[in-house]
Amino acid sequence: MVNWKIEIAYIGKEFFGFQKQPQKRTVQRVLESLLSSLFDQEVKVIGAGRTDAGVHALGQVVNFKTNKEWEEVKLKEVLKKLLPDDILLKKVERVDDNFHARFSAKRRWYMYIIYNNKEKNLFLKDFSWWIEKPLDKEFLIQSAELLKGEHNFVNFAILEKNEDTNIYIENSFWVFNEDFLFFFICAPYFLRKMVRFLVSGMVEVSLRNRNLEDWKEYLNGEKGKRFSIPSPPQGLYLYKIDY
Repeated sequence: MVNWKIEIAYIGKEFFGFQKQPQKRTVQRVLESLLSSLFDQEVKVIGAGRTDAGVHALGQVVNFKTNKEWEEVKLKEVLKKLLPDDILLKKVERVDDNFHARFSAKRRWYMYIIYNNKEKNLFLKDFSWWIEKPLDKEFLIQSAELLKGEHNFVNFAILEKNEDTNIYIENSFWVFNEDFLFFFICAPYFLRKMVRFLVSGMVEVSLRNRNLEDWKEYLNGEKGKRFSIPSPPQGLYLYKIDY
């Protein structure tokens, strides 16, 4: 039995997320269908992180186990030819039998892109969140800094049963390049839609619709209701996975 690890990037526009769903085109479904045909056996793919419909990935990691042997270089060549245009194969390697794309991960990085300009850019609409009103960058910086450390994110996620909402944020910061605003965040794991809720919350603070004191209270899980609605999915990218 061979345990394979592959790293991929994908454009999320035409996918209903990563995780397999009945009658839906998802990244996991496409990979499993292709790999099962290629190895002539049922192949189950494990992803490092789930992404919602419309969310992109620059460094998604998956693993799968097969009985059939392949040379790494040959498998990479074949997969590159057979994968659809919206999935890019970056790496292929054999790994230890104990490697698990999800449970072996130490931390996950996400990136969010905002295009902040009064004029809409047609060519960016599927890859960023267009915000017409000027954003106060200092408030974005301050709100991102307050995310660092452990907080109760019950007000910033779609929750599943008995889910632990206390998460330690290892890093959180903004990078600005003219009209492009890039948010980076790193933690061992994230709750469903958590990053999108956080980004929209920081935008609310930046637009002065909410204040930093509210932000602090909500980060302590004290309010019992959501701070804001989630930001659009097309601005979010699974940036990389650290092992």
